[in-house]
Amino acid sequence: MNVAITGANGFVGRNLIALLLADTSPSDIRAIVRDRVRAAAELPSAGLDVRTADVTDPASLRGAFDGIDAVVHTVAIPTERGDTFQRVNVEGTQAVVREAERAGVTKLVHMGALRGAPESRYPYLRSKGLGGGTARFQPLHVADLALVLRAALRGPLTGTYELGGPEPVTYRQLVEETMRGYGIRRPTMPLPVPLMKPAAFLFERTMADPPVTVGQLDLLAVDNTPHPNAIDQVFGIRPRPFLGGGLSYLGLRS
Repeated sequence: MNVAITGANGFVGRNLIALLLADTSPSDIRAIVRDRVRAAAELPSAGLDVRTADVTDPASLRGAFDGIDAVVHTVAIPTERGDTFQRVNVEGTQAVVREAERAGVTKLVHMGALRGAPESRYPYLRSKGLGGGTARFQPLHVADLALVLRAALRGPLTGTYELGGPEPVTYRQLVEETMRGYGIRRPTMPLPVPLMKPAAFLFERTMADPPVTVGQLDLLAVDNTPHPNAIDQVFGIRPRPFLGGGLSYLGLRS
């Protein structure tokens, strides 16, 4: 099977490629990247078929999937810091679908977002839907996500599946586990989301890369857990735990 991966040098793309290389010839993996120079430093030098294309420029995608059996589309932006959800997450995905159809691709695996839906009142979730800080999250290890994507590529499954880690966690637990991963300790103080929005609004207007945006704060009102969790029920994968060391690899990078 010849596979093309958009956003191949991104976090998910890199991990999927590393997994596929265990039993797939590098020449059968087409890495679609926007910046070839940057990608060269991030992708394995294993003879991958690297192509340059930008999902926001449909003309650049022409021919990107010729001779390809399956496409994994991972390109997306979580915040509008330099581009828009509409251009990247919506129109970019539509451009990928159109080019895949033109090239005769038989399978497309699109990585969306939980609660993503066109009718959502949250711009990011609207952009990821095809067709008060009390929220819970269910983090999934990227290596487990790569296993799911590989299974989706190679199996007969079709449809939409919600994925998550083994247990729901709160935002406080996310913060605490991140500090544990980096091996640091910092005091934390609960702060109501409405009190944070003025600062987030100011960050957006004065910083090129703000630490938080109003849109991200709004997402804290959305429960971000799968219903049901297909990772074990459908894909038969036992996800790695998040609490108690799930982010230990962060310490190796700091």
